[in-house]
Amino acid sequence: MLWPEYAITYPKDFFELVDFHSPKYVRSLFSHNHESKTKTFLLGNSKSKRVTDLKTFKCKTSRFVQGILNRESEAVNIYFSPNEFFNWPRDKGLALFRANWLDIDITEKLDVPIVRSVEKRVIKEVLQQVEASLLPPPTGYVCSGSGGLHLYWIYDPVDANNVNKELWKKIANTLVEQLISKDGLWFVDKMASKRAYGNLRIPGSVHGRTGMQARYFGGGFKYKFDELINYLNLGKLYNELKLKQEEKRVIELPFKPQAKRGNSKTPRRYGHNIKEWWLKCINTIQNHFYKQGSVPKGKRDKAAFILFVAFQHLNKNTAFEKLTKINDELIGLSTEELINLTKTAKTTHYKYKKETLADYMEDLLGLSPEYLNTKPKAKLSKAEIKERQKKAATETAVKKRSNSQQLVKKTVKKITKETGKKPTQKEVVFRSGLSLTTVKRYWSNLK
Repeated sequence: MLWPEYAITYPKDFFELVDFHSPKYVRSLFSHNHESKTKTFLLGNSKSKRVTDLKTFKCKTSRFVQGILNRESEAVNIYFSPNEFFNWPRDKGLALFRANWLDIDITEKLDVPIVRSVEKRVIKEVLQQVEASLLPPPTGYVCSGSGGLHLYWIYDPVDANNVNKELWKKIANTLVEQLISKDGLWFVDKMASKRAYGNLRIPGSVHGRTGMQARYFGGGFKYKFDELINYLNLGKLYNELKLKQEEKRVIELPFKPQAKRGNSKTPRRYGHNIKEWWLKCINTIQNHFYKQGSVPKGKRDKAAFILFVAFQHLNKNTAFEKLTKINDELIGLSTEELINLTKTAKTTHYKYKKETLADYMEDLLGLSPEYLNTKPKAKLSKAEIKERQKKAATETAVKKRSNSQQLVKKTVKKITKETGKKPTQKEVVFRSGLSLTTVKRYWSNLK
């Protein structure tokens, strides 16, 4: 391929290449400096409260920047996700691939006056290595403002299905393996270059240390995904992955083995152990929402809270870690939201009656699990209720009279033992705490 000549251009040219302002699904905007203290917001088709646009996000992302600015500035340290997601920026939610990239970082922090000159040196060396390795030329690159850069291979969007996920990873590995700094001035951030759900600095945003803007240099090709695969000699891998995918789709006739006597395994039964009971709750919630694909909005807080309570009953030390894993796969809350949501549950030991938890699960799942259903109590008639109330009142009165009579006898006996003579009724009232009427009622029955 003929190598293009790269030249600095406007951020909007980069945005057009990746459909930045009009993603088909959603992509993330990220900054540590947002005034709301919330780091991640969304661009695109979502009903989330976090949906925003770049102009608004820039205005609310500010801080005092030294370097060449030495003043308060907006649009500080803003990052975005080149790829798109169904609902929240996480690996499980990848929807579209739009690019592969290489994240090149500087080994040591540079003094502000020499940043741009070092950038030129790094760009020249990196592009020479890319060309010498017979890699296809990048679509363009972004100078981050600190001396580092991000090289982009941008292509028309493709679905993030299982085959394309494997190919994306292979492309990332292939790009990473080709470059190495000769003098140790720079290095490839392998983790950032291989993270499909990662964030990269936005062209036009301000670097928080140097005060310099991230600049985009364009002029390269926008690829087709298949073209990039062929340029990197990954056509064979693509065919193998497609074949495996097709083999999985083959429908076989069901085979019903003959039942073996004596060796059949009985399904696991959950006993009355409290841990087994909460484990059943966790499995029920997970299985329900795995079938749906994710926890729908409006039920995320409820699902996360009750799962955390359940994990707390199993093991307090690993409860939050396990919740975080399920959150990444199914729920989609931010870490900050999870921390706030579980704050009280970390210090309060929540216990639920079977009926209460059944109502909670009914609201969450739309069904009450069978193991929580209690046998309905028979409804009594008004006559039966009155009869039971009368009986209970009679039994209470009898018991109260018996207790009072016994207390009078014990008090008389105790005073007699202490003084050597039978006490008066007033002395018994004073010592027993009973009323004079009550003492008189049982006085004649004393022996």
